[in-house]
Amino acid sequence: MFKAIDRSGSCEIRAVIKFLNGRNFQPCEIYGQISETYRENVTSEGMVGKWVRMFNEGSENVSEEVRSGRPSVITAELVSCIDEKVRSNRRFTMSDLSMNFQTFHDLYYTRL
Repeated sequence: MFKAIDRSGSCEIRAVIKFLNGRNFQPCEIYGQISETYRENVTSEGMVGKWVRMFNEGSENVSEEVRSGRPSVITAELVSCIDEKVRSNRRFTMSDLSMNFQTFHDLYYTRL
């Protein structure tokens, strides 16, 4: 019986997938090995298949790709200002905040 590993990083799991794929294991076999060693909830069988396909297509990288996401509009200054307003009036509502801070208004109401 194997000793189960409770904590692991995503890069570690992908490196194991890459290694076992290089040894010509099938995705379902790789998933079984990972589930047995790293516990069942570490990754899905579908994600194992996705990584196997990527490695078969020539990907060498096991780390997360840098994603270009939407930049945050939340600044330390904005948080500080909102915190100050809320502390001065505990009955401050979201509407009050939106009237006082245009950036907060744009951020909050575009995500609803």
